[in-house]
Amino acid sequence: MRYLRIPVLVLIALVFIFPFNSLAGLKNPVIVYFFWTEGCPFCAKEKDFLKFMKKKYPEIEIKDYEVGYNVYARQLLQTLSKSYNINPTGVPVTFIGDNAIIGFNEKTANQIEKAIKHCIKNTCEDPLYKK
Repeated sequence: MRYLRIPVLVLIALVFIFPFNSLAGLKNPVIVYFFWTEGCPFCAKEKDFLKFMKKKYPEIEIKDYEVGYNVYARQLLQTLSKSYNINPTGVPVTFIGDNAIIGFNEKTANQIEKAIKHCIKNTCEDPLYKK
């Protein structure tokens, strides 16, 4: 019986120590939907930019979909576009929180980062569940 006390006490101590450390790092992830196609130079630039954003803001979760060859990805893009009341004629298209961003340049890069910061500070719903 005495031998069980020490492991139980250690286990209890670990439960109280580690959850607080691990919960501090747990935040609602910021979901970013990124639609692109092969051979698109703007898509390639945004893909690199999003990799940089992921390093800068580890809270983001990037879900990227190649729409040139993937029927499911095209259907998902259509579904999200309908939810956001947009009609994109090309890619890249990015959805973050309440934002739908079409194309990629310096202005849209700033919009993307602003949306990410907003969603980190304020909990944003997954764009897939936008009504």
